[in-house]
Amino acid sequence: MGRALTREFFYEEDSLDAAKVTQQALIDTQERMGMMLDIMPMGLLIHTRQGILFANQEAYRMLGVRRGEIVGQHLLDFVAKSEIPGVMRQIDRSFDNGIEPINQETLLHNRVGRAICIKLISVRLPWAGTPVVQILLQDVSDLKQKQRKLQQLSIIDELTGAHNRRHVFTEAARHMQKAAEEGFDLSVALLDVDHFKKINDGYGHGVGDQALISLAGAASEIVRAEGGEDAVFARIGGEEFLLLLPGFGLQATEALGEKLREAANAIDVRAESGTFRFTVSLGVASLADGETSFDRLVARADTALYNAKNGGRNRVAVAR
Repeated sequence: MGRALTREFFYEEDSLDAAKVTQQALIDTQERMGMMLDIMPMGLLIHTRQGILFANQEAYRMLGVRRGEIVGQHLLDFVAKSEIPGVMRQIDRSFDNGIEPINQETLLHNRVGRAICIKLISVRLPWAGTPVVQILLQDVSDLKQKQRKLQQLSIIDELTGAHNRRHVFTEAARHMQKAAEEGFDLSVALLDVDHFKKINDGYGHGVGDQALISLAGAASEIVRAEGGEDAVFARIGGEEFLLLLPGFGLQATEALGEKLREAANAIDVRAESGTFRFTVSLGVASLADGETSFDRLVARADTALYNAKNGGRNRVAVAR
């Protein structure tokens, strides 16, 4: 009888020890899983329909909150106001449509005021009980910035920093359509440096390039200040520039052309033999009633530019 009691006692002791080991193993597993989730390069949220149950370290960092502060809040608390409907639709779809991942790009505002462009990936987890979704937050702000820089480079003239021919003609097509639909004014000005070949031959192409760079800088500043947000100043040839002015009539375009001409006259260009100045000529034209071809509008401005050259240069001529 004593031996039986002893065996039962040791059996219970072994069972208790095994349970403790199992419990500790579960705790260790949770800790390891937490550590693994914390070193993920993306933010991770476990989300019910009501709010956040769990967030990893990267999610805390991205959202600008301390560990523990985010639990019970909703992801929509961090989403830019304009983006809330789209994010809400995505989360609802993830809850309703099974375990197929859904993703979109959106904008978050974290608690320290930083805007973050993220790729939001959501998927419902196959858990029993309260439905939950896993939400991954991938910061794509740097990627978007690089894409914007590449896009900017694709529309900028490499030498002068003005817009390039492709961009101004793309914008022109858009504004021609709007002008046809809404009936607003649209004007252009062609600007050409007078006797530019003499500058290159007399001072060298490097000095000629500096003249174009200085001209583009001065002209772009004036156009930004007075041309409106849709105005475009672009280099379309060697020493030729095109100014696109949505909303401008002929008189206003002529006045702006005069300011560009005067600004060009005031530019000092440095050469080995000293400084010199140069002049420009401009031809301006406005969209005529019933005119539907931008090429035709530019051709009329080009005729006006030809007249300015023949009339003695350093002047603005208007296509009537």
